[in-house]
Amino acid sequence: MVPVKDRGGDEEMSVEIHDGITVRATRRFDHTPEVVFRAFTEPDLAAAWMWAGLGNDPRAEIDLRVGGRYRVAMSVEGPGSSWPGSERAFRGVYVEIVPDRRLVYTLHWDADVGYNHPCEESIDEAVIVDFEPSRGGTCLVYTHTGLPGGAAPAEEHARGIEASLDLLGALLAERS
Repeated sequence: MVPVKDRGGDEEMSVEIHDGITVRATRRFDHTPEVVFRAFTEPDLAAAWMWAGLGNDPRAEIDLRVGGRYRVAMSVEGPGSSWPGSERAFRGVYVEIVPDRRLVYTLHWDADVGYNHPCEESIDEAVIVDFEPSRGGTCLVYTHTGLPGGAAPAEEHARGIEASLDLLGALLAERS
C-alpha cells in the first residue's frame, strides 16, 4: 500500500495505491448516504462530477439495476489525444446494488487513459463504492481495481479519483 494523499481537517480524504492495480480513496462528506448515493446513480448528478470537470457537454445514461448498463461521456475539442473522435466515455454494468450502501460495477474505457490504445479493446476494470454513515454524513470508500500493473496508471487514476471526488464535494455543497 502506497499512500498518495492524506488530507486532514474537514475534507478527511485519503488516496492509496495497493499492489499497483488498485486505488482506494476514502472521503467523508457532510451529506447522508442517500444524498451521496444519488450523486452516483442519477444521470444529471453523475454527469456533473464523474469526469472531474474535463471536457464539455458531460452526460450520463444509467439503468440502475443489477445487469443494467451505464455510460458517462463528454465532448472534447482540438488536438492532444491519439484517441479517435471527439467524445470520451466510460461504461459498464452494475453487478451489485444495495441502495444507499453499496455499488459494484464494471468500468470499460472508451477514451484514452494512457494504457489503452486507440482501436484496441481495453480491459474491463471494477469499481466498488461503499457509503457508510459517519457522524451525520457519509464516509465514502471508493475502490477502483483491475488497473494494468505498474505505477503510472495507478498514480494517474489516483489523481483523477481525487479530482472527481473534490468536484463531487463541491457539487453536494452547492446543492445543499
